[in-house]
Amino acid sequence: MSTATVSLVEIAAEWRTARRLYPFYAALIREFQLDIPHSKDLENPVDRPEHEVLDRVQEWFAAVDRHVQVAQIRQLLQSQNFGEEAMLRALLLRHLPQDHKDENLREKLDYLLVQYFAAVTPHHPHEANVTGVEVQEALQPVLGHVELRQFPWTKEFDKVANAVDGCATLSELLDSGLVELGRNTKTSLGGSYFQPAALVEVTRFNFRLRLGFFRLMHSDLHSIRKAVQELEAMGVMTVDCREAGLGSEEPLATLRTLCHQWKKPFREAYKAGQSFRQLGIVRNILSKKVMAHWAKRAKASSEPAPSGSVTVAPETVPPALVLPMTPEPQVTSDNGDHSHSGSLEQVLELISEQLFAGKQKTTVSTVSVGESQQVLASWEVNAFVRGGDDASCVAIQRAVGARALLFESAEKVKRGHANRLVEALESAHVQAALIQEQVAKAKDRGDIDSAVSLAATAKRLLAVIDETEKLKA
Repeated sequence: MSTATVSLVEIAAEWRTARRLYPFYAALIREFQLDIPHSKDLENPVDRPEHEVLDRVQEWFAAVDRHVQVAQIRQLLQSQNFGEEAMLRALLLRHLPQDHKDENLREKLDYLLVQYFAAVTPHHPHEANVTGVEVQEALQPVLGHVELRQFPWTKEFDKVANAVDGCATLSELLDSGLVELGRNTKTSLGGSYFQPAALVEVTRFNFRLRLGFFRLMHSDLHSIRKAVQELEAMGVMTVDCREAGLGSEEPLATLRTLCHQWKKPFREAYKAGQSFRQLGIVRNILSKKVMAHWAKRAKASSEPAPSGSVTVAPETVPPALVLPMTPEPQVTSDNGDHSHSGSLEQVLELISEQLFAGKQKTTVSTVSVGESQQVLASWEVNAFVRGGDDASCVAIQRAVGARALLFESAEKVKRGHANRLVEALESAHVQAALIQEQVAKAKDRGDIDSAVSLAATAKRLLAVIDETEKLKA
């Protein structure tokens, strides 16, 4: 092939790329009212081979690039159909070779690369195992062949991403400072950020954060929808959501509708926004409303029981933690006697006996309740073997007991045996409300260690409640 032929091929390829990008760049000018005239060369349907014309086209693209921020690119890609994968690839091929490597270019590549990877290799939100090889292969059309490298800062990225995987809510993530830590680490790379091998690792990190946001989004939205259902079943139709920037009597039906609209902002990069915080605030508002209901029921049912009922001694458990006098599901000791009818108090005694018999200290331990086993975290073991009558320890003990009862009841349902699932769920809801009260008190007195332990046990109980609720359907 002659030099002239090669030149014509290159010119034709340059025109194809320019014409593919022009509708997007023209939309940027129109949507954001940029003070840049449209390109007459690109509006002309004839591809001209003169170098001065092509230079003029490239200068026009560069002028738009200087005026456009990544947020505008993000907004336009999400609001209009530009053929996502093909357009993302064209935008990357335009931005990657740029010589002026500044913060604006870094932010654009940050967004475009992770969006492109997400477009060509979709993952489930709970799938955190994204390998460098997978990213390398997916980005080859835009980066070319890249030799994978391990950088000193890769471990920092993995630490941040692993911590994000450990977050339970969007509010927890946004308040953790992890997003800012990741962003600062990328900024500290300076010019080395733009190396192809570094871009592979950065994209892998960004995508893990993106998966984390999607996972937490699903968690928050699921909790909101579930809370809406519970409140409606209680006869509640409106909730005061002024803290979230909504109405003082926001209809629950509106919140259900907003759950669908809240999904839209999460197509953005992982960068935190007001909509993320609003979602977390609404979740907290509804959760507190549900917990308040169960706490009210717990208080009402803690009145003196009829003669013959089993009660908890006041000196053992604070009044706020007295178990309501409701029937509880059967459990058995680990001696194989399935005829034994157990209450929460008997389950707590059974767990304590096993822990002391095993001479447990404060390490993770497994105990048997009926036909099932429960894994107790170190702080939960500590609450039994060292706790005494401290309110926080008692709250953890009773939440663990309620979790064991509920888990055993759920297992019986799965095996087709007789069960008392409704009573176990009600007891678990009561203990979930009461342990949240202790979390708040621990925070008020500045006891962060207790607050963290209480919250972790509450989270484990709520997870079992959530799974068991599905069995009622």
